[in-house]
Amino acid sequence: MAGLVIKTFMSETYDLSVPEFGKASEINLVEWKVAPGDSVEEGMELVEVETMKSTFSVEAPVDGKVIQILVDQGGKVEAGDKLAVIKSS
Repeated sequence: MAGLVIKTFMSETYDLSVPEFGKASEINLVEWKVAPGDSVEEGMELVEVETMKSTFSVEAPVDGKVIQILVDQGGKVEAGDKLAVIKSS
């Protein structure tokens, strides 16, 4: 009789946060490229943010699924603020 093998995979959640942009104190969330429930791949552009000098993309830290967006488009954020929660796949 063959034994039953059960594999379990642990999923973790990751916070997508605003990176440091030098001395930028005012950062605006310009546009979300994803919505809750969307699948994402590591390195995929998720959101565009803008400082007084430049526009930057914030990328997915892992493969997974967006489970929550914490800041609305047009919102003001600071370095280190949480933008979204991603569940790894």
